[in-house]
Amino acid sequence: MTTATSPVIRARNAKYQANVTKRGHVKGSTSADKKVAKKSPVNPYLVGFLLVVLCGGAFFEVLRLFGAGADAASF
Repeated sequence: MTTATSPVIRARNAKYQANVTKRGHVKGSTSADKKVAKKSPVNPYLVGFLLVVLCGGAFFEVLRLFGAGADAASF
């Protein structure tokens, strides 16, 4: 038994068939991609804290070795 297809069903089938060929090639939202790409995985405050700790420690070591005179050479 064969049934006649309505024009609405034919239009939906055509739209679906065109979508099948585009699978995997659909572009994502460009604004969402830009937001994700610019976000850093590390908090800026954590980076600043680590820089202060590391550079501050190195500064005080140099100050201890060269700045205090003969007393610093004794360790």
